[in-house]
Amino acid sequence: MDSYIERANLLLRQGRVNDAIIQVKNALQLNPDNDEALAMYARCYFDKKQFDEGIKTISSAIAIDADNPYYFYLLGFAYYRKTMPLKAVENLQKAIEMNPYFCESFGLLALVQIEEKQFEKALQTANEGLAIDSENITCLNGRSVALNKLKRTDDAIVTMQYALAQDPDNEFTHSTVGWNYLEKGKNKVAATHFREALRINPNNNNARCGLKEGLKSIIPPYRWMLQYNFWINNKGKKARWVIPLALYFSVRIFSTLLQSNNATEATGAILLGLYLLFVLTSWLINPLANFFLLFHKDGKFAIDNTEKWTAITVVSSLLIGILFFAIACIITPGKIYPPMLVAAIAFWAMALPLGNIQYPFSLAGYTDKNKFAIILVGLGLLTVILSFMNLDIAIATGFVFIVLLVINSWVSIFKK
Repeated sequence: MDSYIERANLLLRQGRVNDAIIQVKNALQLNPDNDEALAMYARCYFDKKQFDEGIKTISSAIAIDADNPYYFYLLGFAYYRKTMPLKAVENLQKAIEMNPYFCESFGLLALVQIEEKQFEKALQTANEGLAIDSENITCLNGRSVALNKLKRTDDAIVTMQYALAQDPDNEFTHSTVGWNYLEKGKNKVAATHFREALRINPNNNNARCGLKEGLKSIIPPYRWMLQYNFWINNKGKKARWVIPLALYFSVRIFSTLLQSNNATEATGAILLGLYLLFVLTSWLINPLANFFLLFHKDGKFAIDNTEKWTAITVVSSLLIGILFFAIACIITPGKIYPPMLVAAIAFWAMALPLGNIQYPFSLAGYTDKNKFAIILVGLGLLTVILSFMNLDIAIATGFVFIVLLVINSWVSIFKK
């Protein structure tokens, strides 16, 4: 029986998950209550990103042997990957209480605390793990990220260099280093580490995502928005909606005050225009940057099917809107042709929900966000059709379309 589990462990390390499962099942056929086999089965589920099944399986192992701290570590890992931090912390702390010398528990707990914006606590936890084993890669990565978030850049770089010296072929370390450099605005250095992580493991999604961000950061507006997102996310969950609200009301108040005075009226209009440009950029920059990647030698392999088609549809909608606006300006000399103008505005507005549709189409698997995006696009197309049939009705549907679009944009901020 032990030989089956040993072979499963070796196969899992080689990335042969399905072969490992066969060995685990062989062990479980001999003894269905073998907790080690169940724990190995849970790891296989985790590698296949089937975390719910993995949680059930490792819970069965715990029911058989509740004194094994490693099982609680695995359970904490699953909850961490499912973005359930409270349960992750609970199980990891239990694992540490049962075995205070297993460094991986400290490292993973530090990563959970980083996700919860508890950077000082994460640094302390990582340091506790490193006091036991100064070369533990997970703790070193947790420490470097925490230091980076705390703006202790020099210490973060020293920790990153030390981690790479311990294991230069560790994909996790290269990915972590890449994100640290990306947050510092060094997208070229970051891309180098992401490429190295992908060389080691082409299926590393975290590195692939980082590489996309690094490549898109070649575009200055995207790089600025990415730095803004890093900054606002590091402030905590409440800041994700408090700051946008504060910015909105501040701009409204100051622009109104400035526009009430003839001497500062132009300044108020410029301030309002800059704010609108910022908002539109934040909404559209991601699909526009993905469109840029379609023509990049590395980027076209980094984006997925949804990113490819949202980029194409968003850019197409914007270009059709420009075309309709140009026709509206020249079709009747001296004035803008109203039906074409309404259609142009509808196409411009449709670019926003088009960026939230997943491909290939699968209504059954869509989230509420995806479904609502399709409804908004349908309303936009209806406005375009009606603009050439009954302009008054088209203006009414267009108004409803814009109102729903704005409401949806604000609601999405509060849901983050």
